[in-house]
Amino acid sequence: MAKHAAASRIRLDLRTLGGMLRVTVTDDGGGGARPGGEGTGLAGLIRRAESLDGALWVDSPSGGPTTITVELPCE
Repeated sequence: MAKHAAASRIRLDLRTLGGMLRVTVTDDGGGGARPGGEGTGLAGLIRRAESLDGALWVDSPSGGPTTITVELPCE
């Protein structure tokens, strides 16, 4: 996040919910991250999460902040 978003702070939250591990990362960068945008980083992460029967979501409005949430089975 520091590399791509010019963020100065991030918040990391990990918790288990109903047999799933949820990891949420939020930064204070400029936003605008799109899975279909430049490079393949976010799209690759989505594919990896899905291959483990999980999911990954990106919420990154222009101007920020960006929040990425991934849920993976942990039972």
